[in-house]
Amino acid sequence: MKNILKDFIQQIDTINTISGGTTTTRVNLKKETDRLVIEVSAPTVHSDSFNIYLRGNQLIVYTVLNDINFIDGSDQAARHMVPMFNRVFDIPPYVDRELIDAVYENGYLRVILPYNGSETEDVKRIDIREY
Repeated sequence: MKNILKDFIQQIDTINTISGGTTTTRVNLKKETDRLVIEVSAPTVHSDSFNIYLRGNQLIVYTVLNDINFIDGSDQAARHMVPMFNRVFDIPPYVDRELIDAVYENGYLRVILPYNGSETEDVKRIDIREY
C-alpha cells in the first residue's frame, strides 16, 4: 500500500510540473566531523543541468531545464530555459572555500564543504550602549 501511495504522489507531482506547476527538490544539510554536506535529491535531473557558483560567502545551486520546445501563437517552435531548482546557502567562515567539491551519484548531488581547521565561528558580542 505504501508503494502504491508513493507512486501515485510522484505521478501527481510529475503531472503538476508538466502542467506548469512546480515541484519541490528535497535538500538535506549534514554537519559531519570534518565538513558540511549539502545533499540535493534530484533523481530525474541529469548532472549537466546543475550549476554551482560561489559568490562571496554564498553558494548558489540551481538547475535549468534546457531546450524546452513548445508552439507559440504563431505555430512556431520556441526554445526556452526553465529554472527547476534555485537555492542560495550562506557559507560559514569556518569552511575552506578553496576545497569545496561537488559529486553527483545515484540521483543525489552532494556539495562537500570541508572545514578549514577551526570549527568555531569567530563571534564577537556587540554591547548596546544606553543614552
